[in-house]
Amino acid sequence: MPTRDKTKAAIQWKRWYKNNKEKRKQYDSEWQLFYKYGITRDEFKQMLENQKGVCAICKQPETAIDKRSGLIRQLAVDHCHSTGKVRGLLCTHCNHGLGKFKDNVNLLQTAINYLSNYSSNTIREKKK
Repeated sequence: MPTRDKTKAAIQWKRWYKNNKEKRKQYDSEWQLFYKYGITRDEFKQMLENQKGVCAICKQPETAIDKRSGLIRQLAVDHCHSTGKVRGLLCTHCNHGLGKFKDNVNLLQTAINYLSNYSSNTIREKKK
């Protein structure tokens, strides 16, 4: 049985990693979808199509820019942190908003009630 030279394998991997930037991005993205959320790229695309390419909450396309690539980010996979079940695709703002409220329905309802009680016609103007 042949033995594998770990140093040689590491060098080959680094060379491939350096020379295959686009394949690497696709591989990393697909691995992340499956490893983190248990879905394939095709399932992600189907969800995106079902949502007509927009956020499941605000119904707007993603506008956040990825700092590394300078491109518009893809919609985030929203999932239940308790069960791991995928719920849908969200824009960065809505995804962060749910996260800030810790996916707590009661806390979100309290925020809705708060905003409803202080509609724009009941807020005092800021003193100058």
